[in-house]
Amino acid sequence: MVVRINNVVIPEKKNIRVALASIYGIGKRYGKKTRAQLILAKLGINHHTKVKDLTDQQINAINQEIKQFDIEGDLRQKTEQNIQEKIRINCWQGICHSMGKKVRGQATRHNNRNRPQGIKTITKRPIAIAGKKKAPKQG
Repeated sequence: MVVRINNVVIPEKKNIRVALASIYGIGKRYGKKTRAQLILAKLGINHHTKVKDLTDQQINAINQEIKQFDIEGDLRQKTEQNIQEKIRINCWQGICHSMGKKVRGQATRHNNRNRPQGIKTITKRPIAIAGKKKAPKQG
């Protein structure tokens, strides 16, 4: 029996709390209350219950509860729109996003070398001068 919650196939052999974390936007962090734990507590479902042991009524209740949150495609779209807005207004995070650098203040001197673009530096470009002269190199 395949269990689908919000058009996402949920692994059957895992606990429901961990299985719900396979949905983008519902976490499984162990220290704090996560969305999965809040949903299960509200519905009165034990979070150690295996997915294959859930009844159809419980699955439908979980589906209805999850529809209140932005998850999967909607959440990805909002995140992408927020990034594009930062790039458009040319704030520092947007500049870092557009250059492919780390955004949240991490050091990039040593630990950014394995990113696909590597370390990018901003260099001065030659300025074009009117006429037949070639542009002098700056820097």
